[in-house]
Formats: sequence, C-alpha cells, structure tokens
Amino acid sequence: MAILIVEDNPVNAQLLALILKANRYQTLLAQNGLEALACLQGQEPIDLIITDFSMPDMNGLELLAKIKEMPAFENIPVLITSAHSDLETVTNAKGIGCAGFLSKPVDKKLLLKKVSQLVNDEPRVLCSKQSVMSKLGISNEDYDSLAGTLGAQLAATIPIVVLEQGDPNEPISANLAYRLKELGESAAILGADKFGRVYERIRMIPVLTRAHCPILQHTLQELESALSAFPKPSPPPDVKN
Repeated sequence: MAILIVEDNPVNAQLLALILKANRYQTLLAQNGLEALACLQGQEPIDLIITDFSMPDMNGLELLAKIKEMPAFENIPVLITSAHSDLETVTNAKGIGCAGFLSKPVDKKLLLKKVSQLVNDEPRVLCSKQSVMSKLGISNEDYDSLAGTLGAQLAATIPIVVLEQGDPNEPISANLAYRLKELGESAAILGADKFGRVYERIRMIPVLTRAHCPILQHTLQELESALSAFPKPSPPPDVKN
C-alpha cells in the first residue's frame, strides 16, 4: 500500500511522510502535478494521493481533474491540503471528486483519521467461497472446478513473471500480456479483488514494462496462497460390496 504525497514545499512533504511512515504507511513523493502523474504510471500501485492545493504549473484541483479523467486511476481517493480552505475552494474540490480537504498546518490526528478511513478499505485477496457461489449461482463442485482452473492459470503465469524480471524499461512479452489478461478476467469471476485492482490499474498503461513484474509476482503469489488455503474436495468414498 503506497500513499503518494504531492507537495512542492520539501518541509511540508517531509513532515507528511514522517507522520505516515511512523504509522506504517509506505509513501512516495512528487514535487508537482507532472511528477505525480508520472508516479501513477510507475511500478508501485498507489492507494491514496495527498496533494497540496497551491503548486506551480498545475494546482491540486487541476491534478485531481486529470486523475479523474484517467480510467486506470479515477478511483484512487485524493485528499487536498491547503492554507486557504475557503468554502468555494472546498466546494469545487468536492464537486470533481475530492475525498477530503485538510487545512494547513495539517493536524496529525485528523490526517491519520482521514487516511485510515480511505485506505483501510483494502481489497480482499480472495472473496469467500460461499459469497462467490451465491453471486454466481453455482454449486460447490462448480466452484471447485473454477478455482482449479484459476490455480492452473496462476501456476503457468507466475514462473513467466519471475523469468521476465530484468531491464525495467523493456516491455513484457506478448505471452505474459495475454496470460495477465486471462487472469484478470478469471479474477473478476472468482472475486480476486486485490489482483483485479492491480491489473485494472496497470492494463491502462500504454507500454507495460518489466518494472511491473515484482508487484505482479507478489500479488499473484498472494492469490495462489489464498486459493490453496481452501479445503480441497474430498474424493468419493470407495464402494465395497
């Protein structure tokens, strides 16, 4: 889980990072809107953006508007910080999808409360078997069959992801891109929400590179582990005459 801090004042940026890191949040820093947009295209999935309102070239509202126009990132919550939290600014921010507005100097308790509310909605690695069966209207045996197919897809894809880690600027192979697309569809069916979120974000990147392989490997192995934790169906009992 990473929180992107967009702040042109290095003191403010460092203070926010210190507060968040002390509470076990991972942070990334961008000095302006353009750097923030570049970070979104990077290999680290972003779960929350905290941006200053007053920045040169692109202010916080303009950055927010651009993010909301990007299908891969439009659902990332954005908090805006500003020394000028007048009603008109706050109203405009909320009107284009701002998740919250914090006045400067930022209150530590209020910041952590708001961050906790926004990022603790962690997507599930794998939804419960019962919930998927109910949603799809399938039997226990049908679920086991689908889960087995997903397991086979994971077993075939993870070694490729591992092998393709290398030059971060080199695109992934067409074979891996196809397998990830296949897994993305399977994840949506079986409620693998965490991989689904990662895939939805990276699939919109024009050129998917090997820099994304580490996060893909981690997420896929996490899903494989969750899938293997489900009890395996018992074999039918032997019939003796």
